[in-house]
Amino acid sequence: MPGNKLEVLDVIFYPRSVAVIGVTGSSDRVGYNLLQSLIHSGFQGEIYPVHPRLESLQGLPVYRSLEEVPEPVDLAVIGVNQYATVEVVEQCGKKGVKGVVCVAGGYREMGVEGKALEERLIAVARQYNMEVVGPNTLGLVNTRANLNATFYPLRLLRGKVSFITQSGGVGLTILHKAMDEGLGINKWVGVGNRSTLELSDYLEYLARDDSTAVIGVFVEGTDDARRLVRVAGEVARRKPVVFYKVGRSDAVDLAALTHTGSMAGSYQMYRQILQQFGLLVVDSALEMVAACKALAMAPIPRGNGVGVVTHTAGPSIVLLDELNLRGGVFPHFAGSTMDKVKEVLGQNPAVVLKNPLDAAGRGMQAAAFGRLVEAVLDDPRIDLLVAIYCLHLNWRGPTPELLAAQKRSGKPVVALYISTVEEVKKERESLHSRDIPVYTTPEEAAWGVSALLHYALQRGGNSR
Repeated sequence: MPGNKLEVLDVIFYPRSVAVIGVTGSSDRVGYNLLQSLIHSGFQGEIYPVHPRLESLQGLPVYRSLEEVPEPVDLAVIGVNQYATVEVVEQCGKKGVKGVVCVAGGYREMGVEGKALEERLIAVARQYNMEVVGPNTLGLVNTRANLNATFYPLRLLRGKVSFITQSGGVGLTILHKAMDEGLGINKWVGVGNRSTLELSDYLEYLARDDSTAVIGVFVEGTDDARRLVRVAGEVARRKPVVFYKVGRSDAVDLAALTHTGSMAGSYQMYRQILQQFGLLVVDSALEMVAACKALAMAPIPRGNGVGVVTHTAGPSIVLLDELNLRGGVFPHFAGSTMDKVKEVLGQNPAVVLKNPLDAAGRGMQAAAFGRLVEAVLDDPRIDLLVAIYCLHLNWRGPTPELLAAQKRSGKPVVALYISTVEEVKKERESLHSRDIPVYTTPEEAAWGVSALLHYALQRGGNSR
C-alpha cells in the first residue's frame, strides 16, 4: 500500500474532527443517526453537523455549509443521496478533508448509470488526494478513539479484534454476536463498493495497528483476489486472520453484484487458495466470532495435543468429532497423569479413564474437577485443555480452579460452560479477564479450539 493511503487511513480511524453532512432533525433519517452515533460513542474530538437550515441539533451548533466550519476537518461522514454525495465530496476536497465516509448506495451495483456516477466520485477523490470509505457502506468504528461513524448508535466493548466486512448486515451480525459473547472490538469497517480503498488496503493498515491482535474478514468478492490473498497471507504471519467467504452457490454471484458491485467468484477456488496461504477459513458469522474470540484471548498452543475434562460425556463427543476433522489430536494420558486422576476418582472408578476424561458425578464437585484439570495440564502430551462443565443453581462452578490451574501451567485453557448466555456472564467475566475464553455450546468451543490449533500448526507446532 502506498504510504499516503496508510497515512490517510490513520486520519480516518483517528480523526481529531468529524463533519456530519446531511444531518436532519428526524430520528428516522440516516443523517440524524450518524450524528447520534458519534455523540453516543463518546467521541472526544470536534463534531461539526452541517445542514443549510438547522441551527442546532442534539446539543450541537449546526453549520449551514462545510465552508462555514471554522476549523480543519479530518473526516467527513456524508449522509445525503448518491448524486449529492459526489458534490459534497468535491466540497470536502476544497476544504482539505482527507477521508470521507459515503453512506449512500446507488453506484456501480445499480448498473451502467451507477457505475458512471461512481467513476465521477473516484475522480473527484483522486483530484484532491482523498480516500473514500464506501460508497454504499454502513461506515466504520474505532473503539480506541470512541469513534462510531456509522448510522447505528452502539456502545461496544473495547478489545483486540478488528473486522473488515463487505456487508453492513453481516458486519452487524458479527458485532452483535461479539457483544453477546463478551468479545471486545477494536476496529470495524464496512468497505462497501471499495471505490478507492480495497479490502487489502484495510488489511495492510490493520497489520501495522498495534492495538489489533486478530483480524476477521467477511468477503463477497473482489476485483483483485490475487492481491487480497497475498496480503492476507503476509499479514497472517504477524497476527491471525480469519476469513468468512460467502458464495457456495451460483446464485450468490448476481446477489453480490447487485449488493456491492462485485462478483462473488468461485468459492472453492477462494477457499483452497486462502488455505494454501495458511489462512483460517470459516463458514458462518458464528464460527467467525468463536474463532476470533479464542485467538484474541488464549495463547497459541505449542502443538495440537488436546485434553478434555468433563462430567458429561455428550458435549466432549461433539468436540472430539469436530476437532478430529480440524487437526486436533487427543493423546493418551501419560502414566503419571493416570495416577493423579485415580487419586481423585479412586482406583476403580465407574468410568473408563481416557482422553476425553469423563469424571461423571465426582466431576460435578468443583474442587475435584480442578484437581483433574491440573493433572491433565501437567501432562507433557497436552498442549491445550478444554474444561466442560454444566452450570447448576446449587453447585459452584470450577471457575477459581480453572484460573489457578491456567496460571500454574501457562497452557491455554478453553471453558465450555453449558448454560444460557445470561447465566454465564458472571463466570465469563472472571475467566475472560484472565484470557480463558468461555463458550456455551460444544460447536462454538470446537470452532474456538480449532482456530488455536490452526495457528499452532502454521507456526510449527508438533502434530502428535
